[in-house]
Amino acid sequence: MRRRPESAARAVKAAGHRQTTHTRHATGTEQVMHNWHAVGPEQAATHTRHATGTEQAIRTRRASWTLLPEASSTPMARRLVRTQLGGWGCGEHCEVAELLVSELVTNAVRHGNGGPVLTLTSADGALRCEVEDESPAPVRTCPAAGDDEGGRGLLLVDTLSSSWGTGRTGRGKVVWFELDA
Repeated sequence: MRRRPESAARAVKAAGHRQTTHTRHATGTEQVMHNWHAVGPEQAATHTRHATGTEQAIRTRRASWTLLPEASSTPMARRLVRTQLGGWGCGEHCEVAELLVSELVTNAVRHGNGGPVLTLTSADGALRCEVEDESPAPVRTCPAAGDDEGGRGLLLVDTLSSSWGTGRTGRGKVVWFELDA
């Protein structure tokens, strides 16, 4: 698991994010670390940090959408991710981000309450995708049998992302993953 550099954490927090505690699930183990959950309106902001005595600009970009609590939200979420990442010049991450977002949105629609909220944040070399729903019930990974049609979504998230986790929010819970950008 990779930790976000301290300077990036300050930049993300300064960009209007709040810090919560979450549990990262990885191959049967659990670790407590910090979760940066996006709050506030869509934004693109430049932040300055000190790196070895010099200043460096960090651009934080964020977009968020509230989706309908129905199956049609999954393909909509893929289109939103593809369009937004293409606009940000992060096209190299589109396929993996689309796949993982579709898994999280599908889970939120099937097992969560209310319309899921999809948030993308790009800052300091990391792309973060979050899906929030109104259910406080924690996510569970269940082993899938060889002929099962489902049950592998979080395994894909764990395998393809640089880190992922869950956290409680005032609304319910958030499940997130990061890709190195």
